[in-house]
Amino acid sequence: MIEVKDINVWINNSHILKDVSFSIEESSVVLLVGPSGSGKSTLLKTLSGVIPSAIKGTVKGFSNPPLESLKRRTMYVHQEPWFFISTPYVWSEVAGYTNIKSTNTLRRVLEEFGLGQHVSRTTYTLSAGEIQRLAFVIAVNSGKEIILLDEPTSYLDKRNSENLVRFVGKLSRDYGRTFVVVDHDLTLWSDYVSKVLYLSGGRLTETSENPFKEVTDYMNRELRPPNSGDGECLKIRVDSFKFPDSEEPLLTNISFEVCKGEVVVVKGSSGSGKTTLLKLIASGCLRNNKIVSSETRHCKAVLVPDNSLLYLSHPTPAEEVGVNGLKYLEYLGISDKAETPIMKLSSGERRRLAIASALSRNYEYILMDEPTAGLDPLNKLRVIEAIIKAADMGVGFVIASHDPFVEMIANKVVCIERS
Repeated sequence: MIEVKDINVWINNSHILKDVSFSIEESSVVLLVGPSGSGKSTLLKTLSGVIPSAIKGTVKGFSNPPLESLKRRTMYVHQEPWFFISTPYVWSEVAGYTNIKSTNTLRRVLEEFGLGQHVSRTTYTLSAGEIQRLAFVIAVNSGKEIILLDEPTSYLDKRNSENLVRFVGKLSRDYGRTFVVVDHDLTLWSDYVSKVLYLSGGRLTETSENPFKEVTDYMNRELRPPNSGDGECLKIRVDSFKFPDSEEPLLTNISFEVCKGEVVVVKGSSGSGKTTLLKLIASGCLRNNKIVSSETRHCKAVLVPDNSLLYLSHPTPAEEVGVNGLKYLEYLGISDKAETPIMKLSSGERRRLAIASALSRNYEYILMDEPTAGLDPLNKLRVIEAIIKAADMGVGFVIASHDPFVEMIANKVVCIERS
């Protein structure tokens, strides 16, 4: 049994967690849900000792075993996969943080998650979903008894998500591992979870209900594509593209068109090249090269990457969007954070801010990489409705996404898979 009682956490004078109490049976899977910015990641970081040892903060309360002892038994997997990588190769990443030393064992373990052919691949070329799977492999082979997973399926397609969830269930049932998982998809985890904890405004309650049912029912009932655009269009064509150090092309024979006022969704398994395609389109717009042809002389386009920190360039949300963009902070539910330093925002808040920034700058075409990843259903709905509203005003979108709710608003769906 792990017991936590009246845990309070302050970071930069902000009271994040307030009298949080719960218990976890060993060899169980506990699901932690709640709105973006409610303190879910803070709770995992506190249990793992990241707070206050790496992130300065004040922690008060009781736990059994004590937090100092608990952190030695715990592995925390960050919700933003790019923060997990610290070595140049897949093999060195696994070898450095697990007891797996044999190449054959390493390849077999990676194969379970579709990474067997990537043993010698450089980690910086991995997609977000591939890094998520690699991080999971490292965590479950780290020797730690308690694994804390922060949005472990946010960048995974349905097949890889279900594979990861089944593996968690097996490790808990057959090998006595304990998991605390932050995820918003209760249906995905329903067969394996023993308890659901709901965190809102820093306060925790146990629940047997789906707190998001009303919102998800609304999205299933009401979401529709925008009225299809009939104006200027971009014609996208990629005959073949491969990275310089790769033997096989990543993308072949891709051709589609996106017009102003349309939403085009690009889907495919993790690592199939969706992010690369968006980067090629963005590069084509900037350079007016053969990858993108336009009925206009130039295409004014922007790419909002999956890592929002690569997009944001101002110290606060208000400065990022400017006076004319404050309405987008309102649309996306972050107007109360307008003057908060960007580095103090949650991952979900930064994601919504990057989208607000792109919407506020009058681009003709917006390319988005997993814009709803890691968002709770209410904030996901806000993002989707903002996309529809912008499309109705004539903005064209190309969106790489695994999210079925995003696909519901697509005028066109482009499927890509590696051969």
